[in-house]
Amino acid sequence: MSTLALMAVLAPALGQPMGPWLDSALPSMAEEPVQKVGACPKTHLPNGMQLQPAPELYKIWFADKAWGRPEMVEVISTAAEEMAWLLPEADPIVVGDISTRYGGFLEGHKSHRAGIDADIGLYWGEAKMHMGGFRDVTPNDLDLEANWLLIKSMLDTGLVERILLDQRLILRIKRYTVEAGELSQDEADRVFPIGYNRMWTHTGVVHHAPSHKEHMHVRVFCWADD
Repeated sequence: MSTLALMAVLAPALGQPMGPWLDSALPSMAEEPVQKVGACPKTHLPNGMQLQPAPELYKIWFADKAWGRPEMVEVISTAAEEMAWLLPEADPIVVGDISTRYGGFLEGHKSHRAGIDADIGLYWGEAKMHMGGFRDVTPNDLDLEANWLLIKSMLDTGLVERILLDQRLILRIKRYTVEAGELSQDEADRVFPIGYNRMWTHTGVVHHAPSHKEHMHVRVFCWADD
């Protein structure tokens, strides 16, 4: 188990602040994130990697749309392994579209052209996923613990630029993190910006986006020039 994952488990119980975790997990407010993203082609996917099957960890909808940059493959694989450790009773993560082999236009999406975007299912009920496809999840149906652990497991990689989700779902998860002692209010505001703030490169990570009641949209940084 990684040091960050161990901190995630122990810190709430010990009443320790989670600032150091946030400092390493959240995007910097300096120029570095812009430089990272700037290294990434926006319209195509050179030297992409195909997410390989791991049915005990995640379910891939369409293999031909499961191509991404190494950073995206790392985020999904690492988060899925963390979830299997932290919540072994949880369903495997459902992975929707990432990109096609060489990127470019992908029907039904405005992005998903460069292997840096992925659609990930939401947990409902008792850590369940809709294995047959994404379906709307109401705030009352959310498994708050499981969805927070999934978000945190992705943030732990330090590779996530933003996560897009419906605002009503964001508010429920955010409130859970504070009430459960996972984050202080200030820390929660750093992860989940107040209101409908869309200044993604300057504040927070989890932001509102319409038509995201059934999945979260995850975008990663690019670390290497092509």
